[in-house]
Amino acid sequence: MNGDLLVFGPVTLNHEKYVEPPKTDSELVPFHHFLIENEKGEVVGHINFRIGNTSHVQNCAGHLGYAINEAFRGKHYSLYACLAIKPFIQDFYSSILITAEVDNAPSINIIEKLGAEYLDQVVVPKTDPGYVHGARQKVRYKWAVV
Repeated sequence: MNGDLLVFGPVTLNHEKYVEPPKTDSELVPFHHFLIENEKGEVVGHINFRIGNTSHVQNCAGHLGYAINEAFRGKHYSLYACLAIKPFIQDFYSSILITAEVDNAPSINIIEKLGAEYLDQVVVPKTDPGYVHGARQKVRYKWAVV
């Protein structure tokens, strides 16, 4: 982490940890895990930035993953978190992939508000780590961060 404060609008990202994947799974990649805090300092969710381009990242997980706690949904905190993490991403990539479940309209809405370009819809292979957790189809977007 470069020490810069990652803030956009009402959110601040608190870098909680850097996680190395288990050596037994070559599809998983290292990631940075951030807590998303609102202007009151409440933890409203988290955002993960994955570094790597395995098939799992390309077709299932994407480079960014976020979740907002149910009590805080509807305030666009995930959008603000993506915009807050953008300068950090720029240290690694000029563009990244973001994926969503095909029926996750709120997440797709956020991705489109970022200005990400729709690429396609893919079937998650049975061999993908996400398949075990119920992922079957994903929509993929490319987000230019420069």
